[in-house]
Amino acid sequence: MGSGEDTPTCPVRVMPLGDSITEGWGSTTWAGYREELFNELHRLGHDIDFVGPRNDVLQPDGDPDHAGASGITIQGLTDVAPAWVSAATPDWVLLHIGTNNMYDDNATLAPGFLRTLLDSIRQACPAAHILLASIIPSRFAPFQKRIDEYNQHVRKIAEERADQGVHFVDMAPALTASESGQDDLSDNVHPNLQGYAKMSKVWRDALHPLLPAPEGGPILTRNPHFQTTRLSAAHQADRGWDRGYFPGWDNEGVNAYASELVGSGNGSNAVGMFTAPPFYKGISTRLATTPQVPVRVTFRTQSNSLGPAYACDSAASDHTFTIEADGHPPATITADGSWRTLTYDFTPTATLTTLRLSPNSRPGCGPLITDVLAREVST
Repeated sequence: MGSGEDTPTCPVRVMPLGDSITEGWGSTTWAGYREELFNELHRLGHDIDFVGPRNDVLQPDGDPDHAGASGITIQGLTDVAPAWVSAATPDWVLLHIGTNNMYDDNATLAPGFLRTLLDSIRQACPAAHILLASIIPSRFAPFQKRIDEYNQHVRKIAEERADQGVHFVDMAPALTASESGQDDLSDNVHPNLQGYAKMSKVWRDALHPLLPAPEGGPILTRNPHFQTTRLSAAHQADRGWDRGYFPGWDNEGVNAYASELVGSGNGSNAVGMFTAPPFYKGISTRLATTPQVPVRVTFRTQSNSLGPAYACDSAASDHTFTIEADGHPPATITADGSWRTLTYDFTPTATLTTLRLSPNSRPGCGPLITDVLAREVST
């Protein structure tokens, strides 16, 4: 176990921005290309944090945050994108937009609208780089003609703005569309699972060489920065959770909740572990590990001070918890009033390893935990 002052991880903040194709319409979990892209970038060792004002309550894995809005046009996105990017401060924006403009008689105006949108994003977040994609094909020949013409403008606009951090991504050739329906679409507009998988690979191949070199081997945690969905009470009851749901993690008892504390790190929520009787087991995640390849887990923790509002007696709060990987000795952590970054090392013996965070069994409230990042140690 290693400890030290708080040195938060600095994931690359990526905003998937666009319409229903970005939102994931037509995919089983409404994650579209996003979940597989997230996983592929992790396999390459990139610490990625998807950001945006929306999140997907159906997505069982990965990071559900995004900025996709069904039915939105370029003009509609221009109205909301400045506030979205200003709030999220992305490092990279993955922009696929214009499909809904193609079904309008004023489709020829779309390139001008796109220029205005890019200007608004740049003004709201000057440091953000933009991957600007050509839009995917349609099954309808008349609309496909408009798409082809628009995509020529998209390429030209990206090339004109290369010195402003805009990079062209040629998405259109990656997917096929056919009036017969034997293609990469689920309907006349949206990709099917195969189509979304192809989109994820195009985004990956475009983004990977532009990102800083990874700081280590593959990242194994599916949701390291606890991007929690804000479920309604009904959805929580349906899932059996008491206070929170964390994609990529299993709640082993009704003990975990999302804490929207300022300073929890990287704009993500921390997890607090409720430990009042009856005692619960904590949260866990399954890691796809390589036997005998060492893994380092980095995480941040702070004592919980939420008080009686969460049935906590701050005077008797429990500031300890245990971190443990299958087949490896556990470590007991004592949190204090400041955020600290700690490490836990283990060498797996199997291809699947459970990593578990368990609150101490004394009454009170367990510490807050966030940014749990497990990665293979490069040799």
